[in-house]
Amino acid sequence: MSALLGLRMALTGGRRSLPGLVLTAVGVAAGVMLLLFGLAGQSALQGRLERSAWQDTEASTEATAPDPALWLAVSDHYADRPLHRVHVAALGSRPPVPPGLDRLPSPGEVAVSPAMRDLLAATPDDQLDDRIPGRVTMTIGAAGLRHPDHLVAVIGHTPEELRRLGGAQVVHGIETQSLDLLEFLKAGVMLATILMLFPILVFMIMVARLAAARHEQRLATMRMVGATRLQTAAMAAAETGVGAVVGTIAGLLGYLTARPILANIVEYGGYQGGHFFPADLVVPLDQLIVVLAGVPVLATLTTVLSLRRVQITPLRVGSRVPRRPPTAWRALPLVVGVAGFAVDAVVLRYRPDLMAANDWVMPALLLCSLTGAVVIGPWACLVVGRAMVRYGRRATTLIAARRIAGDPWAAYRSVGGVAVAVFVTTLVASFSGIGSTGAPGVSSDLRLRPGVVEIYAGGQPATALAPLMSSGVVVAGAVPGGGVAVACAELARVVRVTCPLPSEFQMPDTAAMGMWVTGGRVVEPGPDAAGLPVHALYVQTDGSVAAEERIRTQASSLLPRAIVSTSRDVFRQTVEFRVFSDIGTGMRVVMLFVLLVAGCSLTISLIGGLTERRRPFALLRAAGLGLGELRRIALLETTVPLVSMVLLAVGLASVPPVAISIIAAQPYAAPGWDFAALLGGGVLAALAMTTLTLPLIDSATRHDAVRFE
Repeated sequence: MSALLGLRMALTGGRRSLPGLVLTAVGVAAGVMLLLFGLAGQSALQGRLERSAWQDTEASTEATAPDPALWLAVSDHYADRPLHRVHVAALGSRPPVPPGLDRLPSPGEVAVSPAMRDLLAATPDDQLDDRIPGRVTMTIGAAGLRHPDHLVAVIGHTPEELRRLGGAQVVHGIETQSLDLLEFLKAGVMLATILMLFPILVFMIMVARLAAARHEQRLATMRMVGATRLQTAAMAAAETGVGAVVGTIAGLLGYLTARPILANIVEYGGYQGGHFFPADLVVPLDQLIVVLAGVPVLATLTTVLSLRRVQITPLRVGSRVPRRPPTAWRALPLVVGVAGFAVDAVVLRYRPDLMAANDWVMPALLLCSLTGAVVIGPWACLVVGRAMVRYGRRATTLIAARRIAGDPWAAYRSVGGVAVAVFVTTLVASFSGIGSTGAPGVSSDLRLRPGVVEIYAGGQPATALAPLMSSGVVVAGAVPGGGVAVACAELARVVRVTCPLPSEFQMPDTAAMGMWVTGGRVVEPGPDAAGLPVHALYVQTDGSVAAEERIRTQASSLLPRAIVSTSRDVFRQTVEFRVFSDIGTGMRVVMLFVLLVAGCSLTISLIGGLTERRRPFALLRAAGLGLGELRRIALLETTVPLVSMVLLAVGLASVPPVAISIIAAQPYAAPGWDFAALLGGGVLAALAMTTLTLPLIDSATRHDAVRFE
């Protein structure tokens, strides 16, 4: 009966119950929608990796077909877009076939992705088409594409033709194992999911608590006239449950509606980046059931627990029992982590023989720092609030500071997820800055200069690339035993380097491919340099895309397995580096996502605080405090905790990469302006969302709110 009465109050309560019902439904709908997209992100990334696993096929791949095939995979680019060419030749009637195709292309046939077909049609033959000999007769389906914009071509040859190209492997199967075998990728995707889910759950809990506060007085009155604890709990649960169920259904419908739109808008990953297939953004069935069943239960339980003062005694409804303030002991994990990195850097700099023990010391210090960044939050808000009290001069600043210092737990609750997300994202972005400014002893990064095309031949005879051997071409010869021979003055014309070069140095990851693979072994050419095999060629052009692509196409036709690159291209030398880069890009998306959710949470928190302090604010306004000053108080209460936690997280996350760069004796570059712009834009967007509540201050602090009857 109590539950039925609660349902009746929720559905027929008129203007008093409708705002709470709408608030609960809208908040839960937004939370469910964000939660489903957060869970879909993990399966979307995993799906992209699994569909592109076939491109990693090699001779050691497990057999999946009765007959073998010859296989030569080449990484290529068109302008700044990654492109994959796979040359194949069947060695039997039933060779292995990549996903997305029904059969291998026959000699003279070519299978291309839809994006590749469009690019071929829009590009002159001497810039792209000549790299793909044959007639396009087949289209690769979605099962074999990393994303809808994936540029890939499978080119059919006879076995004799492919053997003449050199470098082809005999394969007996197609690779099906995706990069999820990399443990740090699992950890990265899981961490990103957790970082998204935590603030969403906090947001939904805050919405439920705010809705509960709206009918707290009414339930307290029922308790005073004889209702039991169980009856009031059942009524509150029924009221919230209606809004939560409606919100859950609305959130599911919103997710299904926005999924194809979001798939066509969102672009992920610097390497092989592209949009998603709508089918990628699918939540696994078991997780979907948990969300749809668990969110209404969570919202209902939050409402019941929020009414504990009514359950104890209705006379305590207007009172607040403050929590004990956090102490400085909360800074201990952070101090241990930061100090540990400093000590570790100094010790290993002078005792490199202890590097083996660092395999467990470094992860422990990272975990300690992350824990400290989370635990220190309430105490940091307390310190900031007290500092504002001490140094503030305006009444509005002092009022906001007293609110923050009086309840630092509540101040941190809305921005706790932001602190973790910004810390982890800055940490990943900072790690990519190690060694990115060059190598010791070389005042440059060895990147290709604009307009230069590098043809990494890997020790091919000069005759194979004779048509490209025109005047002005810089030739790096392959030295027996490793390394290359090239005049430093000539090299400086095509890559960013200053002379003289040391005999050996540590090559930065930003270097051109032909330089990076040398490991820093670059020597001046001797008298016999002309007879050395070609390690790499550097051809200067006028810098236009057309000129660069003509050279690339000509080189690919002469030596199909050569790696040809320009300053526009982004080559990742290792699988780990590629995935780490994608994780870094994904974490930036997560950070922006969390900041926007934090903006929602801060908005709800501001509404809740305004509801709780409606009468005090109205008294302040009646006493002469202006409406603009009341709005400034509200903005300070939301702005100060958010900005403080962001700055603290950025500062703390910079310590481990700096320590590691010292240990590795590598130069360090902080995250660039693009990262700062993204972070600053996310913070401003979150704060802008809170301004939507400012008009409510006028209506909530009118003179009728001063009355005590």
